[in-house]
Amino acid sequence: MERDRISSLPAEVLDSVLTLLPLKQVVQTSILSKTWRYKWTCLSQFVIDDKLIPTSIRDIAARWRFIMIILHQIQAHGSVSAIEKFKLSAYCSPDRVDLDQWVKFLAGKGLKELIFKESTLFNHCDFKLPCSLFSCPQLDHLDLSSCEINPPPETHIGFKSLRSLQLNKVSTKACILERLIPNCPLLERLTLLHLVFPIFLRIQNPNLKYLEIHSKFKDLCLADCPSLLSVDISLRRWWWNDAPYHRQSNLSRVIGHLHTIEKLSLHSSFLQLLGHENVPYRLPSPLHHLTDFQLKDLRLDSMAQVIMCLCILRSAPNLEKLFLLISHTCSTPVEEFLETQYQSSYLNLPGLKTVKIIAIKGFETESVLTKFIKDRSPILERMTVQHY
Repeated sequence: MERDRISSLPAEVLDSVLTLLPLKQVVQTSILSKTWRYKWTCLSQFVIDDKLIPTSIRDIAARWRFIMIILHQIQAHGSVSAIEKFKLSAYCSPDRVDLDQWVKFLAGKGLKELIFKESTLFNHCDFKLPCSLFSCPQLDHLDLSSCEINPPPETHIGFKSLRSLQLNKVSTKACILERLIPNCPLLERLTLLHLVFPIFLRIQNPNLKYLEIHSKFKDLCLADCPSLLSVDISLRRWWWNDAPYHRQSNLSRVIGHLHTIEKLSLHSSFLQLLGHENVPYRLPSPLHHLTDFQLKDLRLDSMAQVIMCLCILRSAPNLEKLFLLISHTCSTPVEEFLETQYQSSYLNLPGLKTVKIIAIKGFETESVLTKFIKDRSPILERMTVQHY
C-alpha cells in the first residue's frame, strides 16, 4: 500500500491546506479514517456560512440547530490549539445563550479575527456582546453586525492588538464609543455603518488612518486623529428639524483638523450638517497632502454647498483627482456666482490631473461649473463628463 503522505504532513501545513477549502468539504474528510474523524475540529479558522447547511433545511431555527451541532463538535473534539479566525455568515436565527457561550469559548482560544455578518443575528440587536470578548489580547480584526455593545460602566473595554473595527447596525452609546476607540492603541481602520441610534461621534485615536462613516449622527469631532489618511463620510437620511445641534458644527472645525489627509470623500448631506455659516475663503490650515477629493450628491441648487466645495478645493493646493456626483441643478444664483468669479483668481487648481463629473442633466449651471474647473486646471490630463 502507498504511504499516506497527506496524513504525515506537519500539523501547521495541513491546517494551511484545509483552511483553503470550504468548511463543508473539510468536514467530509471525517469519513476517510479514524485518524481523520475529528481532524477538521482542530482548524485554526472556521467560516460558518450558507454553503455548510444542507439546502433541505429551510427553517431558520433549524438552520441554527444544525450550526450548533458543528460548534459542539469543535468544542468537544477540537485540540487545545488556537482558533485564529471565526466568521458567522449564514441565514439563521441564533439562540442568544448559545451564541454568548460560543463567544466566551472563542475568547479563550487566542482569537485574532471575529466576524458576525448581518444575516446571522437578530434584527433588533437582541444579542449583547459578552464582556469576555474584551479579554482577547490578540484580537486583530473585529466585524460586528446587528448586536448591542453596552458593557457595565466598571468594565474595561478596549483591545490592545486591534487594527480594524467595523460596526454595522450596532446599538451602542456615544460614551461607549468614546471609551472603546481610544483604548485600541493600534487601531488603523474604523468603519461605522448604520448605527442604530443617532449619536454624537467623537473619534479619538492617534494611530487611526482610515475612517468610514455611513450613519445617522448629530455632530462629529475628529480633532484628536492626527494620522488620518483617508476619510469617507456620508450622513444617512436625517430629519433636520430634529437635529438642533447641527448649526453648531462648521467646516473649519471638522475638516480643518485633517492635516495629514490624502483622500477625502464626502456626501452633500454631511455638508448640510456642517451648515453654511462662517464658511471661510479657505481652511485655516491647508490640506497639503490631499490628492483625491470626492463629493457625492452635490446640490447645484444650493449656494452653501457650492461655496463649501470651493473652500475645500482652494485649501488643497496639491489636489490631483476630483470626483463630483451631481444630484440637483437648475440654480440661477449658482450659475451667476460662478460666472461672476470666472475672470478672478477665485479658484486655482495647479496640480489637478483627473476630473470626473457624473449625473449631468444638461442644465447651464453644470456647463458653467465644468468649464470653470477645466479652465482653472492648467495641467489637466483627463476630464470625464457622464450624463445622468
